Amino acid sequence: MRLWGFVRSLKLTMLITAAVASLCGVRPALAQRADENALTSAEDAFGTTVGGETIGLYSATSARGFSPIRAGNLRLDGLFFDARGGGGGMVRLSNRLVGQNTIRVGLSAQSYPFPAPTGIADFTVRVPGDAYTLSTVFRAAYPETEAFELDTQIPVSERFSLGGGFSVDRSTNDFARINYNLDGTVIARWEVADNVQVMPFYSRSRQLEGAWGPFLFAASSDLPPKYDRSKTLTQDWAAFDNDDANFGMISRANWADWNLSVGLFRSISWRRGGDSAQLHYRNLRPNGDADMFIVRLSGQTNPNESTSGEARLARSYIEGDRRHTFYVNARGKRVQNGFGGNVTRAIGIGNILNPVPLPPPNFLPGNRGREYVRQYSGGVSYQMLWKGVGEFSAGLQRATYTRFTRIVDPTPPETTNEWLYNATLAAYLSSRLVLYSGYTRGLEDAPRAPPFAVNSGASASATISDQIDAGIRYTVIPGLTLVGGVFQVKKPFFDLDTTGFFGRLGDVRHRGYEVSLSGSPVPGLTVVTGIVGIQARLSGVLVDNGTMGPIPPDIVPVTSLLSMQYGPKTWNGFSVDGRVSHNAPYIADVLNTFKSAAVTTVDVGARYRFQLGGNPALLRFQIQNLLDVWEWQVQGTQRELRATQRRKVQLQLTVDY
Repeated sequence: MRLWGFVRSLKLTMLITAAVASLCGVRPALAQRADENALTSAEDAFGTTVGGETIGLYSATSARGFSPIRAGNLRLDGLFFDARGGGGGMVRLSNRLVGQNTIRVGLSAQSYPFPAPTGIADFTVRVPGDAYTLSTVFRAAYPETEAFELDTQIPVSERFSLGGGFSVDRSTNDFARINYNLDGTVIARWEVADNVQVMPFYSRSRQLEGAWGPFLFAASSDLPPKYDRSKTLTQDWAAFDNDDANFGMISRANWADWNLSVGLFRSISWRRGGDSAQLHYRNLRPNGDADMFIVRLSGQTNPNESTSGEARLARSYIEGDRRHTFYVNARGKRVQNGFGGNVTRAIGIGNILNPVPLPPPNFLPGNRGREYVRQYSGGVSYQMLWKGVGEFSAGLQRATYTRFTRIVDPTPPETTNEWLYNATLAAYLSSRLVLYSGYTRGLEDAPRAPPFAVNSGASASATISDQIDAGIRYTVIPGLTLVGGVFQVKKPFFDLDTTGFFGRLGDVRHRGYEVSLSGSPVPGLTVVTGIVGIQARLSGVLVDNGTMGPIPPDIVPVTSLLSMQYGPKTWNGFSVDGRVSHNAPYIADVLNTFKSAAVTTVDVGARYRFQLGGNPALLRFQIQNLLDVWEWQVQGTQRELRATQRRKVQLQLTVDY
């Protein structure tokens, strides 16, 4: 039935394609997706995603050892947006909706009013323009990937444009399971008046035949054997469908020296198909044997959902060489999440080297609880830009955070009121050298207990975090920029204790450095390289009494990246590229007795830009994990194991009509 629904949806999207193509095919085209290139678009090495390609040391879920998304630092066209997605509280924004995502830390984050610690995940909407365009992407890869994408924009009138597109793909996930994805987006841009714009959008993604896990947990520091990654360790009955929807409106108005920006967003994620189940391999031993458990998860009768938004009024005026901007801001979110309802049953001994089909579980899950979060804040901020001298900004917010649960283990509302503040300073010592520093205090959600915790799904109230950083930006030569900085981030530390109970185990401090060198030092050559070092330390009662070591598990102490692309004009649209990334060994258990292995991967690729029937086209070839590196990655206090992704060979054709 899931596949039949996929086929019906595919037929519908193909009909839409034909209709859109008939509208766009007779119009002059402008190059659009054939120009997409994450490496050449990157301002630094800290994280850039363009279309389906990502490059950088950080991501929306990991920056300076923490998650910008959890910190409340997701921005959609510069406005606060709280997103659900992926069936597990992660963020899954369609590539049809957003064209680029940039991780901003240090100096690049200073221009954003009202930030929070741990960087900003800055998503940019594909705003419909005033020209007819139609772009198609065909992609095939080994193992098991076939995909088609379409993006278009249609100017309906002088002041109104439509945009959006859809994609369908059949691919193999990290667990050697084939799944199907449908994705569609509609965006409208309406110039209500000369200085007033309204942009509503609707985006929907559906995953079919998704699968949980497998969940692997090492018994000790003696890691299990490496299994065949082309064989799945999951079961057919563990499959589920997942829907993610994101919609809302962004409005902007400008008059004289005033600017008003308003964003209102709705994000919904729900798992379809009733109850689902996970297969756990616990106490995994060096011979591959493990104690097997089935965890039955209650059906998601209500989706995980969030309503969020921001209204920001800015007033600017110029005084000689100085530009002053004052901001008044209000933002908030209302979140409802399901949790709990899981029931675990032991089913005997299994071996990851010889996975066998298992009968589906015949026991029912428990009742599912509901968590409610309300967070509102208002504040003022000031920013001053002094030409040739520097920048200064400061902000103050008052935040109110309320959390309570119902149905399972109901709790009364817990309300936290906090003052949040930030200040930044940048000095232009010369036309090539800038020094910067900043301090930020933030309020964020506590992480949720994983499915294998005794108190699965539980979470704590809001937590306070703070960050201080400083550094430089230096133009080495025209076109090549060096950014270097140091930082310290402090937060409460949540994980599972030795009994499997999830909660606050103390406090954690990440102190480190980050360096980026990016640009085009010579014609035809683009370089993006960088390194991040993190010294993570725990403190608290459990560290003092020896229950835990002073270093938290799963924090990579050194991450480095070297990416290059070379394609001079004499190559007539052809270029080659490569990337080498390295993660140093890291502490992989709560007692700090062993480390995970170092991982170095190599990616290579090539691009060829040409004309196909008079239309701009791009042929992209890429091999990820060229050497097929195989290492165990160990995560968290319970020694959860993940294998590195196997080698992937991909060919993609993009055409702009």
